[in-house]
Amino acid sequence: MWRQPLKLLILLLVSGCQPGPDTALDDYLSRLERVLETERPAITLSPPERPNRHRFEPDHSLTVSLLAPLALKPCGVLPLIAQHNAQLGRVAAPSQQLLYHREVGYRLHHCDPTTLDDEGQALRTELLNHKTALLQNHSARLLLLSDEVWFNLGADGTPWQLGELASTEHSLQRLAEIKARLVQWNTASMDSAELESELATLHRAQLPRSLHRSMLNVTIALEQASAMLGQAEALACRSEAMAVLPNILIKIYGERIQPSLAAIQNADRRLTPPLRQMLAPWPEHAYFDYYLGDQPGQLRHRFYAAIQGHTEQWQQLLKRCDLSPGAIQG
Repeated sequence: MWRQPLKLLILLLVSGCQPGPDTALDDYLSRLERVLETERPAITLSPPERPNRHRFEPDHSLTVSLLAPLALKPCGVLPLIAQHNAQLGRVAAPSQQLLYHREVGYRLHHCDPTTLDDEGQALRTELLNHKTALLQNHSARLLLLSDEVWFNLGADGTPWQLGELASTEHSLQRLAEIKARLVQWNTASMDSAELESELATLHRAQLPRSLHRSMLNVTIALEQASAMLGQAEALACRSEAMAVLPNILIKIYGERIQPSLAAIQNADRRLTPPLRQMLAPWPEHAYFDYYLGDQPGQLRHRFYAAIQGHTEQWQQLLKRCDLSPGAIQG
C-alpha cells in the first residue's frame, strides 16, 4: 500500500549529514526534467535590499559637553566623555559605542550621590536615565550596526558548507547574554576583548549569511521540483516515467539531498533563536523581518513551506498510483 513508501519518505527526514545540497539539487531537477520531458519553471526569490545603515543609527540627542561633567568628577566619567567627544570616539565602531554608554551608566550607577553637589546629582540622574533608556532601546541596534552583523545577515554569500556550528552558536549565545546584562548595573564592567572576539567569530564563519543563502537556494529548487511533480498527475501509473520516479525519490532526493536539508534545518534551529535575542527589537523594516521573522513571504516561512509542499507532492503521487516498496528498484 502507499502508506509504506510514505513511511520511508518520513524516515528520510531524519537521515545523517552529507556535503551541501546544491549540486545534488541541480542533478535532481535535471533528472525530473528528463523523465517528465519538461523544463524546470523559472522561480525566483527577491529578498528586500539591505537599507542604508545610516538610517538606523541611534539618536544620541543628549550630548555631554566637556564643561558640564565637571560636577561629575567624583564619578570617574570625565575621561570616558572626553574620549567619546574626541574624533576617534565619534567614529568608533558601534560595538565600542555600546560599551561606552554601558560603562558611563555603570560608573554613574555606582557613584555615591553624597560626593556630588546639587548640580552633579541632577546631572547624574539625567545621564543615568538616558543611558538606561538608550541601552534598553538601542543596544540591539548597535550590535546590528556592527560590520560583523550588518554585512552578515542577508543571503548574498556563498552557500553554507555544512561545517561546524558550535563556535558560531556559542558566540551568538554569548552576545545575547552580553546584551541582556547591559543594564544590569550590579554586574561587572563589560570586557571589550570578549565582545570583539565573539563578533569576530561571526565574521570568520560567515554565518548566518551563508546559511540564509542555502535556505534560499533550497527553497527555489524544491518549489521548482514540486511544480514539475505536479505535472506527473497526468501520467498513467504504469507509464515508463512513473516506473522511474520512485528511484529518483529514493536515490537522489532521499540519499543525497534530504540529509543536507536536515542539517540546514538543524543549523537554523540552533542559530536563529540566539540571533533573534541579540537583535531584538530589530528595526521595523522589511529587510530585517525577512531574515529574522517567521511570517508568510519571509525566508524562513517559505523555506519550511517548500520542504513541506515538496513532501506532500510526493505523497499525493505515491498514493494515487498505490506504489509499494516492490515497485522501487534498488
